[in-house]
Amino acid sequence: MRRLRRVALAGAGAALVLVAALAALAYVASTHSDRLLAEVGKGLGRELGAERVGFTIRGGAGVTLAGVSIAEEPGLGSQDPFLTAREIELRLQLLPLLRRRLVVDRVLVEEPVVSLVRTGSGAMNVDSLGKRAAPSGAPAAGGAAAAGAPAFQLASLRLRHGTLRYRDLTTGRTVELAQVAVDARQPQFDAPVPVAVRARLATADLRLEDIVSEGVLELAGGRPTYQGSLRAGPGAFGSLAVKQIIAKLHASPPVLDLESATLETLGGTVEGRAHLTSEGKGAGLTAQLDAHGLELAQLPAPKDRPRPAGTLEVHGTLAGPPPEAPTFASGATGQGRFVVADGRIEGAGFGRPVLDALQAFLKPGVADRLRERYPDLFASDDLRFTRLSGSGRLAGGRIRSDDLVLAAPSYEARGEGSLGLDGDLDATLQLVASPELTDDLLGQSKARPVLVDASGRLAIPLRARGPVRRPHVSPDPAFAATVARALLGGSGAGEAAGDLLERLFGGKRKRDR
Repeated sequence: MRRLRRVALAGAGAALVLVAALAALAYVASTHSDRLLAEVGKGLGRELGAERVGFTIRGGAGVTLAGVSIAEEPGLGSQDPFLTAREIELRLQLLPLLRRRLVVDRVLVEEPVVSLVRTGSGAMNVDSLGKRAAPSGAPAAGGAAAAGAPAFQLASLRLRHGTLRYRDLTTGRTVELAQVAVDARQPQFDAPVPVAVRARLATADLRLEDIVSEGVLELAGGRPTYQGSLRAGPGAFGSLAVKQIIAKLHASPPVLDLESATLETLGGTVEGRAHLTSEGKGAGLTAQLDAHGLELAQLPAPKDRPRPAGTLEVHGTLAGPPPEAPTFASGATGQGRFVVADGRIEGAGFGRPVLDALQAFLKPGVADRLRERYPDLFASDDLRFTRLSGSGRLAGGRIRSDDLVLAAPSYEARGEGSLGLDGDLDATLQLVASPELTDDLLGQSKARPVLVDASGRLAIPLRARGPVRRPHVSPDPAFAATVARALLGGSGAGEAAGDLLERLFGGKRKRDR
């Protein structure tokens, strides 16, 4: 019985303490709301306002602030607040209340709208959060520590259903994250803060669903930094669909580093790393990437435009100005190698130019037989190949290659050329027919000796120019002249005919430009 009485007395004492703490909390919430707002605002280093302050015991004793606003950095001269929120719940520790101290344990922010601003000098409007000028006559650091723990202490911070807006005053660029949820453990302005973020990104040219990032945020240094993991998707970069993005990132505006990044798109993957400094000293982009299994047929294109097909593999590096800079296209440089397997380019076939160049040798019905025996070259006006490979160098807005190789069952082509970032193609190729195709085209023609290469195979120089989606392909004018001379046995008439054909084809080529 004596033990039960002690337990009962202890329970009663605890209940009295709880009642006293709740009473103190209710008293503070009802009569000292200005003090509460001032204490929290002091911890933030910004003015904090609320339309209404109330008392709650839902999920633990605490204070609710409705219609909340946190003032913007004064130096920005903006009348818009840094943060607005429908409601903020502050869970308070009860025992400190008995000593008339306010210690915030947890904060829940509902429907916040946060505006992040980067100034022309590179400073962020969050840089001053948690910082305030010490009053005159303030005690030294040791004396402040002896006075006790600060009133604004947090075990956790949670944001739900939020919106985060980022604006760069230098470039005018804006980005908005919606449906933001943030969980921060033991958040402080002078120490690293573990953070978990979920959000959705939607802009005019970028969309990402289900963004999830876990990492560490630091606000104590000269500029805020964040280091962690990122997973997002599905989404789209412009009209290019993206299945998923996985990366490790380190951000300290204006610097962003992506490590071990993997992008799933076009049925394949792009892996690599990148470093971006968006402005200021050292502004620019460097990147290294390795792409595998990209299906060109999945590239976005209008319904009335031809689309390529094939599986692309790319290995390369890129360097240049920031992507948003107007000089990016002309100033970017890079190099790498590529391979396209089982490809097709509509309207860029070699078959028709070959037949046009050799029509003098062809008998009636031969063209139909060629389409049946060599469909990769003659079945349509499309360029079909089993493999296209080469190296490339990017400079001045064009990608140049001098080791292009096209391979197909009935031919092989080698050459050089360039492709503009605007899609303009200019390339010269030497098409070499297979032995079987050479026999079917030339037979025992007297022109055969001058039209075959050292291996005895028909060799035809071609030129491709125009939009890469549908370039114009034609025989080199000099080849047509060679055919005419060969047919006429090198006579004076043959020379004249050859010169005439060369001028005609050359003039046509100039008009095609």
